[in-house]
Amino acid sequence: MNKQDQLNIIKEDFIKCQKVLLAIGDETRQSILLVLMGTDCQTGLRVGEITEQTHLSRPAVSHHLKVLRDAGVILMRKEGTKKGSR
Repeated sequence: MNKQDQLNIIKEDFIKCQKVLLAIGDETRQSILLVLMGTDCQTGLRVGEITEQTHLSRPAVSHHLKVLRDAGVILMRKEGTKKGSR
């Protein structure tokens, strides 16, 4: 494989990862991820619990969780009217 082929593969990989890199590049989302990593992955946390631990508003937490979910970084599930993240 020549250098141009290698460069093309690296470029394709970067493009595939770009959404994840953008999602985790934000300091607020990093703090949310650190909170999530400190919990049991099976049960996760509710938005209100993340709000308490990060001192962010509910709408802000929900927005950042959506960005992380859309990038494939986290999974979310609904429990009745409550949202949980893991």
